[in-house]
Amino acid sequence: MIRSQSQTLITGVYRTGTEFIAQHLGVHPKLDVSMYRVNAPRFILNRYDPISDPTQTLAALRDLADRLLERYQIVLDQPAVLKELETDGPITYARLYNVVMSVMYLAGEKVHWAEKNQLLWREIPWFVNNMPNGKAILVLRDPRSVLISFKKYTYAPPPAYLEAVFNCLDAMASAARYETELGPDRFIWVRYEDFALRPIEETQRLWAFLGLEGGPAGGSAPGDWKDAYGRPWHANSSFQPNDSGVAFDVAASIHRWKKGLSKKEIALAEVVSGSYLERFGYEPSGIPVDWPAMLRLFMNDEKMLAHFRRWLYTGEGIQAFPTDPLKPENWRRD
Repeated sequence: MIRSQSQTLITGVYRTGTEFIAQHLGVHPKLDVSMYRVNAPRFILNRYDPISDPTQTLAALRDLADRLLERYQIVLDQPAVLKELETDGPITYARLYNVVMSVMYLAGEKVHWAEKNQLLWREIPWFVNNMPNGKAILVLRDPRSVLISFKKYTYAPPPAYLEAVFNCLDAMASAARYETELGPDRFIWVRYEDFALRPIEETQRLWAFLGLEGGPAGGSAPGDWKDAYGRPWHANSSFQPNDSGVAFDVAASIHRWKKGLSKKEIALAEVVSGSYLERFGYEPSGIPVDWPAMLRLFMNDEKMLAHFRRWLYTGEGIQAFPTDPLKPENWRRD
């Protein structure tokens, strides 16, 4: 088995372009970038304590293997993972994650791995502090763009789509904090808008952060992109089908919220984001906050009201999906 030289978590709120960025990064000949598949921070972290116990190690490994087979039709080489785990050092969640990823994806020139998983920014400190050479990329996007995209994309009934603004708040607050706490060698944030407008430059900037040299100077090859299920990937847009054959409209993806959201939806996104909106370079619309109209968006939904009260009293956001991602019935395959 090839020992990984670096391990990277790519994460962000849903509908922030994390897949688009992961596709670009994965073109580097020394880096393998996967999406969603292993996702140990979500599916096994702290669920098999003590993970150093052989019985718990086996249970966690079987959990990963069963899900990989059921969801992606991937057969995990469990004996190879166990053999490597026996070589040196105590078994930890991070070491199990690293070994599984290395067994699955590293071969030939590929000696670095990265995995893109949504809504894991709160796990970034654990990841970079426990991996041998852990790094994290947090993708940010205008909360208003996230809101309009998720409103169209999600199958959860309204007003669940409004959770997007509280997730965006938490991601932005985390990005601001990690800049100082984790340092530039282990953590970096990137705006979707910058990447969409300058993909080659931003790809090279992120490769440099990962310590990678020698990537394709002309950018990536979209024709070779695949989604988590191995199917052709072109544009994971709420407003443009993946197989439409039409060039992706970057400008529309950045500005669509201006005409597509109601004033009260825009006001909610802006008032919840607060100073972080301008902190990360997003200009407020200037729309005045009509509190009664805004509250009517979710006043009959207890879950949304709980998010709003939490923000109102503490200023804090959330890291949460509208539905439980641990339940197989919520694994979206379309």
